[in-house]
Amino acid sequence: MTAQDAPATGTPRNDHGWYMAGLWGYFLAGGIQGVLFPWIIAFVLHESSDRVGIAQMFSMLPMLILGLFGGAMADRVELRAHLMRLQFIAMVPPLALAALIWNGILFYEMMILYALALSTLGGFIMPARDSMLSRVAMTSLGGNIQRAVALAMSGQFLGQVVGYALGSPAEYVGAAPLLILQALLLGFAAFTTSRLAVSPPVEHRAPGTRRRPLRDVKEGLEAVWRDERIRPVLLLMFFSGVLFMGVFMVLFPLLIRDVYHGSSREIGFVFMSFFSGIGISSFVLSRMRPIQRQGRAIMLAMCTGSGVMVLIHFEPPIWGVFLLAHCWGLAAGISMSQSRAIVQESATPALRARMLAGFNLGTMGGGPIGAVLIGYLIAAVGPLDAVLVPCGLMVFLWFAIYWLTPLWRVEAPR
Repeated sequence: MTAQDAPATGTPRNDHGWYMAGLWGYFLAGGIQGVLFPWIIAFVLHESSDRVGIAQMFSMLPMLILGLFGGAMADRVELRAHLMRLQFIAMVPPLALAALIWNGILFYEMMILYALALSTLGGFIMPARDSMLSRVAMTSLGGNIQRAVALAMSGQFLGQVVGYALGSPAEYVGAAPLLILQALLLGFAAFTTSRLAVSPPVEHRAPGTRRRPLRDVKEGLEAVWRDERIRPVLLLMFFSGVLFMGVFMVLFPLLIRDVYHGSSREIGFVFMSFFSGIGISSFVLSRMRPIQRQGRAIMLAMCTGSGVMVLIHFEPPIWGVFLLAHCWGLAAGISMSQSRAIVQESATPALRARMLAGFNLGTMGGGPIGAVLIGYLIAAVGPLDAVLVPCGLMVFLWFAIYWLTPLWRVEAPR
């Protein structure tokens, strides 16, 4: 056995460094896609707001649904090889799209297929990466889950910020070169994954036992719903996803196009502002002592973020939109890092990937619903008035969660 293949329980390794490098590579590629996809749909193809919303829905839906099966698979495979293969395969869609665009072929349905392909692969990549984080934390960070989650979120979102910066000049350099760069970054993520220690399956079946994917998925969902610490977080994150994920993925690009008459550069800047806020607040949390009153921190951060978004209604200058998006990201970094820390702390080893995938479905599952609804809402009232609706509904959601669930009283394990 080589040193690279040494068990995770062996001598100290730099697994966390390789893990973070791979995470940066993957989300750099994701940042490029995050700018290119809405830019092509809204600016190159000049689609309407409802079709932008539908396209963004398809970019999320397969990852959410298949993430449950991806979590079940991640609990029963060797994670390093599994994740490495998936990231190599993920290089194919951007390379294929680049070749088609280079030959002058581009239409709406083709972009939908491209989004479906990457979202499907993401449904298997994300649970595997999330599950591996807990093992890396045990071997490299002394089991400090809150710090591991905060550092991973900081790397994820700051990586996306750099990716957005790389994707912002799409109107000047064209989509094809950026798609090739996206594929190369996914290849880099696969390489760094190959440097991690072997992660054997945490659940073993007796020889001849048949796998039952639906039962595996059901076990993960039931475990998430039964947990008294996870369930109230799940409810808040799901409904806030319905209200605000569409604002981020649909309203911002249309706001830039229809109100500020910007382009891919402004879309990239507003996404960079938001994700840099998440990355900065997550990094700060990683340097602090673990937060004890986690539920309270999540709820206060949610309240702050929705209050900030109200100000967009008053049509601030474009730099004001960037600033408000950044402040929203600072608040979101707190709520997201603490909610994921609660799941990582509460999940059982044999069900960890499935519980994380179930939680991802709950927290992100509102996104496709919100994307479609906000698209039709913008078509009816315009982007400036549309932003008030989710902010107003957040007030009712916040008080419902406060009175009907124990989230305000959820604390970190002592």
